Amino acid sequence: MHHALFLPEITCNIFEFLNPFLSEPTASHDRNRLRLQDIAAAATTCHAFSGPALDVLWDTQLCLGPLLMCMSPSVVQVFPSNGPGGRRTIQLIEDPLLSDWSQMLPYARRIKRLGPPIAEYRWRLPETFSIPSYIINWLLSTYPVHDFLPRLTHISCSDLELSLEDIAEISLAPLSGSNLTSFDFSPTFDADEEAWPLLSVLVDDLPQLKAIRLTVNVPPDNKHVLYSGAIAPLSLFHDLDSLDLTINGTVPQGSGLAGFQIFPRLRKLRLSSHVNFTVGFLTALQSTVLHTLDLAVQQSPSTANWHLDRHQLFPSLRYLTISSDLRFMMSLVKTVQSSALDGLSLTIVHADNHQIVMGALTALISSKSGWASSLTSITINRSGINLLVDEYSGPGHPYFLSVQDLLVFSNLQRVTLDRLVISLNNALCDKLAAGWPHLVGFYFNPTSARDLAPATVDLNSLVAFTKHCPNLSRLQLGIPWDMTELPVLDDETLAILSSRRTRSACMRISVDGFSSLADPKAVARFLAAVFPGREIKIVLAAPVCLKYVTKPANGWYEVVGWLKRTQPSSLEIGR
Repeated sequence: MHHALFLPEITCNIFEFLNPFLSEPTASHDRNRLRLQDIAAAATTCHAFSGPALDVLWDTQLCLGPLLMCMSPSVVQVFPSNGPGGRRTIQLIEDPLLSDWSQMLPYARRIKRLGPPIAEYRWRLPETFSIPSYIINWLLSTYPVHDFLPRLTHISCSDLELSLEDIAEISLAPLSGSNLTSFDFSPTFDADEEAWPLLSVLVDDLPQLKAIRLTVNVPPDNKHVLYSGAIAPLSLFHDLDSLDLTINGTVPQGSGLAGFQIFPRLRKLRLSSHVNFTVGFLTALQSTVLHTLDLAVQQSPSTANWHLDRHQLFPSLRYLTISSDLRFMMSLVKTVQSSALDGLSLTIVHADNHQIVMGALTALISSKSGWASSLTSITINRSGINLLVDEYSGPGHPYFLSVQDLLVFSNLQRVTLDRLVISLNNALCDKLAAGWPHLVGFYFNPTSARDLAPATVDLNSLVAFTKHCPNLSRLQLGIPWDMTELPVLDDETLAILSSRRTRSACMRISVDGFSSLADPKAVARFLAAVFPGREIKIVLAAPVCLKYVTKPANGWYEVVGWLKRTQPSSLEIGR
């Protein structure tokens, strides 16, 4: 065995790619074939693999059932479920001894997360168990928690609650001395429940929390409990660093947040709610260090008046994401006082086409003080189905974006423009490439508006971006690849491209998955000349069903085959 595999840092990193809870398929059509059994097998291979493999295997647990089952069957017993779809129940049939406890200790010390996997999973999750609350209280209080669960940093109470008989009887106070900093829960209030018991004591039991994810379902006939039962106790976390808050349900316009001292040290906020709550929450937020703001605003009436223009908000903001109608979006952008925004992502939803003026949006963000030099990432798109051909076309279409207006942002590294009407040609692409020399990724999806503003670009645009942008690693322009004659690179361009580092980042080129190639071998030679020595990944932008296309039926398989003779290359289905 290679001596490098005796280093736990290396083997642990390798095993993380084998754990389906931590890794996921890179191609959009792949089913995750990784199995926890593979990690368990690695743990029993040899002593050098045992520790790192067990660290990865126990990193994330859906519930505490597997840990309890490490004890002897004479102490713990699993009882069958009461009916179909039910969970099996774990019970203690005698008082555990210290020796029984020690059987859990080597594994408990490896748990970092209690809750669902962090990776996107497309497979059936392992079984969870129903556990009486008295067992959880015994588990947390018998042994010093900083020794028993020293690595535990996150609990998803939403999932943990499903495995407990009565979460209201759980005492989390023993975890106050642990490294737990992140908590996720979803209380539901009704006419008989004015507050969630666990939420009301959370600030006393877990004062060290830095990140909270809260989802509140607001009943239509009891909306006041949103503030009294959820926001009031939540606002007691004055040192909270990150908040992910989702409010499901309509909230009446008014001063429900008046008098609250809300999160003076908050740095990251993700908020999804009705527009009335959004406006009240943002204007009441007292943080002067907010770094990241991500908003998903539910549909708002066109006659609503939020008076956002009266406020000057978020002087420290660096990353702003908004998903809303255009009217609210522009109102909020106007109030942002940050002069050093790094990233901006705008998604237009719930739109009335007659109120859309993309030029007004680009003019607004271009006018913001300091953004021209600070902005490094910009995304502008719209939600919904592809645009339909109607009486509008080209520059007259409500979603027509004059992309050259974005050249004012000279330090852009990533540009994503999706589901918009944009007219591109080779001359404009050359201008964009020269104006964005730091560009790392440019994604433009022309398929949703092909009949509204056809893109007339060819492989010369690919050469232009590659020539002017030495750090480019991702490109999609909707370039047709079925041309019989490929561009011939001049000596100057060849000299520039050949002087680039051959070990730079992998180059991802998105192409139409259904495109036909006249000469795959010539395309491979052309790509090898444009990206000499670099790894090239061809991304087929196509539906999932393309995975069933056989290799001889698609020329891109042949292109990758020819490229592999000179440099690393692969093919992926995605976007």
